[in-house]
Amino acid sequence: MSEVLRTVRLVLHPVSMADHAALLTHWTGPLVRRHLFDDRLISAVQVAEIIDASERDFATEGYGLWALRPASRWSGGIDGVPGPDAAGPGEPLVGVAGLSHHDGPLGHGVDVEILYSLEPDRWGQGLAAEASRAVLDYAFGVVGVHRVTAEIDMANPASAEIALQLGMRRRPDGPAGPDGAAYYAAERSRWVGSRRIVDAVP
Repeated sequence: MSEVLRTVRLVLHPVSMADHAALLTHWTGPLVRRHLFDDRLISAVQVAEIIDASERDFATEGYGLWALRPASRWSGGIDGVPGPDAAGPGEPLVGVAGLSHHDGPLGHGVDVEILYSLEPDRWGQGLAAEASRAVLDYAFGVVGVHRVTAEIDMANPASAEIALQLGMRRRPDGPAGPDGAAYYAAERSRWVGSRRIVDAVP
C-alpha cells in the first residue's frame, strides 16, 4: 500500500495480517487494553476483524490504522532522516495510530476519530504525539478531512495532554459520558493555518 507515513523516529505502515501476532500481543497487554478496550481482553478473531475493517477503510475512505515501528538507524535518508520504508521487517511494533469513523456525540453525524496506543516501555518519549501529528497531517492534507475528534478517557491524563499538544480543543457538544470520557477536536482550517508540517508519503 502507498499510505506510508514517516517521522524522524517512526515509520507508519497500514496494518495488515502480517501484523496480526504483534497487534494481538500489543492490544492484550494489561496497560494498553485498560484505556483502549475498557480493560476487555480481545480475541485473535477480533484483531483480524479490526485489521479487515482498517483495510476496507483505506480502500473506501483513504484512512485507517497504521502500525508504528522504529525508523532504522542505518537507512540512508537526507540529513539522517530515514526514508519512507526505513523500518525493516525485524523492527518491533511499538504501537498503533490511526483514524476510524463512528457516530459523533449526541448524534451529531459521523466523526473521524484519532486513535493511538503505545507499548508501555515507550511511554513518556513523545512518540504518541509524533505519530499522531503525522496521522493528522495526512488526514487534513492528503485525505481532506474537515475535523478529527478524540474520545479521551479522563482517567488517562497523558492522553488528554497529547490531545492538547496536538492543538485539539475540548468540544462543548461532547459532555463527559458514563465512562468519564471527554471529547476533543482538531479542525482542518486551524491545523493548516498553524503550518504544522509532518513528512507524509501519500
